[in-house]
Order: sequence, then structure tokens, then C-alpha cells
Amino acid sequence: MKHYVGIDVSKSKLDIYLNGKNFSVENNLAGLSILIEKLNEQISQGHEIGLVLCEASGGYEKLLVDRMRAENFPVHLAHANKIRSFAKTKGLLAKTDKIDAELISEYGRVMNLKADIKLLSESAEILGELLKRREQLIDHRQADKNRLDKERLPFVIQSIKSHIKWLEKEIEQIDKQIEDVQIQEEFKQQIELLISVPGIGKLTASYLVSFLPELGKFNHKQIAALVGIAPFNRDSGTLRGKRFIQGGRAIVRRILFMAALASIRCYHSDLRTFYQQLRARGKAGKIAIVAVMRKLLIVLNSIVSRQTPWVVKSAISA
Repeated sequence: MKHYVGIDVSKSKLDIYLNGKNFSVENNLAGLSILIEKLNEQISQGHEIGLVLCEASGGYEKLLVDRMRAENFPVHLAHANKIRSFAKTKGLLAKTDKIDAELISEYGRVMNLKADIKLLSESAEILGELLKRREQLIDHRQADKNRLDKERLPFVIQSIKSHIKWLEKEIEQIDKQIEDVQIQEEFKQQIELLISVPGIGKLTASYLVSFLPELGKFNHKQIAALVGIAPFNRDSGTLRGKRFIQGGRAIVRRILFMAALASIRCYHSDLRTFYQQLRARGKAGKIAIVAVMRKLLIVLNSIVSRQTPWVVKSAISA
């Protein structure tokens, strides 16, 4: 019999639904050892572990996912919104950890989900963590700069300035660590390919390597949908609604937005010409920028797939 193991993850514990029974273990190595033992018991009894499922829980699920993969159990990280929508279709309004674990299990079975393919290497994960920390430090620095002109007490002003200096030193240290990872052979060639495109710098390329490992492996429609910049229809009967974008990876979308703005400002950029053509046809500014983001993503996807750098053309058609 194939089992879909549903796990509701929290900071301190894992609530597990396995073979019709609920149990809990601590969310640490000791607790995971108990879980692995129980999974192996099922296998020894002739059962198959079809899938181990959990929701993304702000990072609390990482230890579980890494340990399951190390033990060669198939793992799927489900989106919380999809599971909640699945619960609504069943008319389930109550929500407890045990209910969620069973619901996650049923969701995997009914939807016939498959195990996730691990695309990120350990070095790429480290690069992603460094980039996240850099963002946190920059946000803290900007928050302190915003406070500075509102304070009047000299001691408070000096304290804020000292904190800003400390944050700047921390950012410098993080930048050095990011540079050390960027020059690794694993990333060097791909980063060089990506920065051949106008508007893409090393930092943007690093984000793409860390947070969009599917780049070059998916087709253009799939990669645009994954990022959340593919236009979806909103039609019903004779009504033809406006196309819209939704979902996707916010961190990649934000980076692409900044890269698109940089591309538009490059005088010799084909994407600048593309943007101007759209505006001349009456497209709103934001719509035109999203179209540039999508075109830019397609270009990046193509060069990574072909493993050839971007070549500037005289114009790019809309």
C-alpha cells in the first residue's frame, strides 16, 4: 500500500499523519530520527512511502525536507494557499494541527503529487541566504536613515549614526562573501552569460542563480508563469476581460523589475526600443514595464538554455 505522509510543521514540533494515525515529534534531529524509524517500519511491513508532504512554513520545514532527502524519501513542499483551497472544496472550516496533517496527506493523494526535484546545490543555497541577509541589513540601514532626520536628542542621533556605520560594515562583509561565492566555478560561467544582457549586473545574476534555478530548463511560458509575469485570461461568455498577472516568486519579480528599468535606460538596449514601441502603441507605463520584464526573462532563459551570451540587435519586435 502506498502512503502519503502529511506533516504539519511548526517551530517546535511536527504533527504527522501516517497510515491512518496521528502522532507528533519534536522539530529537531531527535524527533526526525523517530519519524524515520516509523517510516522504515512501514516499509518493512511491505508498505510504500509514496510521498512525504508538508507546507512551506517560513523556514521551519527546512530541517525536515533536508533530512528526508538525505534518507532518500520522496518529498513535496506544498503551497499553503493550495492546501487551504483544497480544504474549502471539502467544506472544512475547522483548523488544527492534526486536521492539517491529515488534510495535507489527502491533498497529496487526491492530486497525485510527485516528489520535488532538488535543483539548488548547497553553494546556491548559501548564496541565497547571503543575499537575503544583505537585504535585511539594507532594510535596517534605510530604516535608521529615515529615523535620523526626526530625532533631536544628540545622544539618540549619535546612537543611530553608530548603528548605521555598523550596518555598513556588515553589508561590506556580506558583499565580500557573496563575491567569494560568485567566482566559484559552479556559478562563474552562468553569471557571465547573464550579465551579457543590458541591465543585468552581478548581483541580479546572483539572485537569478539562487532563486530561479529553473532558468534555462523550462520553456518560456513555464518560466514566465513560475515568476508570475505571464498574462492570464479573464474571459466569460462574450466578455473579454483585461489580462492579469498573479502569484509567482516575488523576490525574482522584484529583481526583474529593477533590471527592466535599468534596461530601459540603456540607450543601446533592444529592450529600450521594445518599451518605446509599446508606449507608442498606447500601452500604460506599468503594463509596458511588465512586458519588458517578460521579454527580459525570455532572453535570459534562452541564453542559459543555449549557453551563449546575448548579442545586441538593432531592434526587438513587439
